[in-house]
Amino acid sequence: MEKKSIKALKIVSTFTLIFIIMGIVLYGIKTYLFITESNAASTFNLVAPNKALKIGWFIANRLLILVTAALLIAFVKNILKSIKRGEIFNRCNVKILFALVVVLPIHAFVSDNLKLICSNAREIVLTDSPFIYIAVTLLIAILYKLAYDAAEEQKLTI
Repeated sequence: MEKKSIKALKIVSTFTLIFIIMGIVLYGIKTYLFITESNAASTFNLVAPNKALKIGWFIANRLLILVTAALLIAFVKNILKSIKRGEIFNRCNVKILFALVVVLPIHAFVSDNLKLICSNAREIVLTDSPFIYIAVTLLIAILYKLAYDAAEEQKLTI
């Protein structure tokens, strides 16, 4: 691979890690502000109906954000490690991408319904976001797997 391409990939990967970490910090601040606001007290009112569901949904939303961020960080770190070995595609990233195919739509569904659950709404919304996330991440995962397989096959033929 050309040195310019490797350098560009390293720069993009580094910025991606920075943006993911910034996103985690911002969600942490947002979560702290939500919990310490007076609105949070009324949203998670002890006598309100479905308090456990509200708190569980909120925690699930925040955990799914962290799981998604952890998977993305692992993906980028694996790319940086692979570059040092002279390759880009690796088996571990194939598994991470297929894990994202599962996690991203669940996160989208939970996130889309967070405000409804906290406002005591009786219905749940199913938007197109989970389906789009499945389609896009599955396509990327399959393409990445094909590229990994081609790279492995090329190693064997040389």
